[in-house]
Amino acid sequence: MNETNDRLRRGVTAVASLAVVAAGVSVPAVVAPAAAMGPVRGACEWTPDVLALPDNAFHGRVTSGAGAWLAGVAGADGPNEAVRWRDGVLEPLGAAFGLDTEVAAVNADGVVAGTVTSPEGERHAVRHRGGRFEWLPESGGSSTALDVNARGDVVGHDGARLVVWPVAGPPRFLDVPPGEAPYGRAAIDDDGLVAARTGHIAAGALRWRGHAWTPDGTRVRLPDGDVRDLRRGQVVGATGDPGGVTTAAVWDADRAPRPYLGGAAAVAVNDAGLVVGTGEDGAPLLWDGVLPVPLPAPPRHTLGEVTAVNAAEAGGVVHPVAGDGGVPVRWRCR
Repeated sequence: MNETNDRLRRGVTAVASLAVVAAGVSVPAVVAPAAAMGPVRGACEWTPDVLALPDNAFHGRVTSGAGAWLAGVAGADGPNEAVRWRDGVLEPLGAAFGLDTEVAAVNADGVVAGTVTSPEGERHAVRHRGGRFEWLPESGGSSTALDVNARGDVVGHDGARLVVWPVAGPPRFLDVPPGEAPYGRAAIDDDGLVAARTGHIAAGALRWRGHAWTPDGTRVRLPDGDVRDLRRGQVVGATGDPGGVTTAAVWDADRAPRPYLGGAAAVAVNDAGLVVGTGEDGAPLLWDGVLPVPLPAPPRHTLGEVTAVNAAEAGGVVHPVAGDGGVPVRWRCR
């Protein structure tokens, strides 16, 4: 039996279910949660530290995490620059090609995916690996990078099309149903599984639909919702009405999304199933199991948001009480 079917039999990820559907067997096309929702550390207090910025920068934020890395952006008087931190130590990557740079994702090897914006407002996807930035090929006149997996494959948008840029080889386009368009976040798992939401108009209102694409490009419907992250077959995001009240959720094996207590949106998940997101009151939360854990602000700062989680840290942005803008923060379990 192939690796995909082995994973189905173990019930670890959704990839197997999707592959069986593609073969014509009727089984639920769903995502099974990870066996554990995070590390078991007993009495654990998540404490914050403000992360360093480059000397010329006065604001920044963490936007992504994986392995020992957190990554994000730093801003000064010029274009925003890409930065990453390993165990809290800053590594500036600079502004890609001298342009305003937005970091969307980092993998455990430190490969960064993001998007640059030209002075004319044109957006183009880039990847940073081997010590330099590289353009990702596009055919639609504009592109955005949204996530990167362990191999370095990047998922994003090429014009209005959903695309995977492999670490080697030509881009691979993923089809969406007629009358729908990909928008918002898309995520790619380490085995090449992609999950994303599409939008369509029904009864005069915008609606979400969830989809997954197996590595061979087969598309399968997922429960409707706002896909935000995907790791080890576990999709996290939000359910509800776009622009209205939403609930943080994981796409579960019973075909119905399972809510995270007290959450409005789950935004990131790590390989162990540790989840971070936004509470119903807008405050940053972490789920290390069932109950939500508030993430506090450092002294002399007010809460912003949590945006990322790596193997051992959560990351985001907080706001100095005396000053403008936001600064990057990490929370560690101590």
